[in-house]
Amino acid sequence: MSRKLEILETARKLFNESNTQAVTTNHIAKAMGISPGNLHYHYSNREEIIRVLYAQLKDEATLELEELPKNIKTLNEHHIVLIGVQWKYRFFFRELLFLFSRDEKLQAMYVEDNIAHRGRIKKVMQNLIDNGEMKVPNEEALEHLTDSLLMAWQFYTSYMYTLGQCLDEKGIQEFIAYTNLTMQPFKIDKIKGIK
Repeated sequence: MSRKLEILETARKLFNESNTQAVTTNHIAKAMGISPGNLHYHYSNREEIIRVLYAQLKDEATLELEELPKNIKTLNEHHIVLIGVQWKYRFFFRELLFLFSRDEKLQAMYVEDNIAHRGRIKKVMQNLIDNGEMKVPNEEALEHLTDSLLMAWQFYTSYMYTLGQCLDEKGIQEFIAYTNLTMQPFKIDKIKGIK
């Protein structure tokens, strides 16, 4: 593993264990047994490290348009991937709005990506409709369903914390159940009364 990647991996682990405000570049360097100057040779500051970690997160979570799930089975398989990504980068989801307040560049990157991500979620819902697995009554309902799923993806981690629940891998896995229940009223088998 290159030194740059080692810095990222160490930072990610420390951020997950604590939080980004408590973990400075000095803490990261100390955990690696290198000098702060050596770390700053690769990354100018903590915000740059977080932006690069966000880019990794995005790459691991994002599918190209032609790869988007076309049925519920493949959507659930993709959810498993998303759960892994959310657990791996849980600090980011836990601190999302705080990170924006500290880094306008990160916020701009995320907003642009999030608009595209919303479009991909809507496309997946349209794929399920076109495949005969879902029936959504109108465009307004489709927009509402899309937003509900996007909010779950972005804020489920924070939501768990607001309930005083310790976030663990099991808690993140509940995301699949949550999204399936959100989609349930629109599934064709549910509409037809099939259990």
